[in-house]
Amino acid sequence: MEITVDGRKTKVAGASDVADLLVKLKLNSEETLVKVNGRLAPNGAKISPMDDVKVMRVIFGG
Repeated sequence: MEITVDGRKTKVAGASDVADLLVKLKLNSEETLVKVNGRLAPNGAKISPMDDVKVMRVIFGG
């Protein structure tokens, strides 16, 4: 599955849902937003190789 992480395309094999994808990418779910086909997706949302998935890390600080 090809996804976009912070504007860069990468490949991830075998991710069945958003939570699994974040584990494979070694990203914290509390520090990321995931869009599937243009809509924000919760951790339990199913994903397939045909979906357009974008992962964006949220910046903290102040």
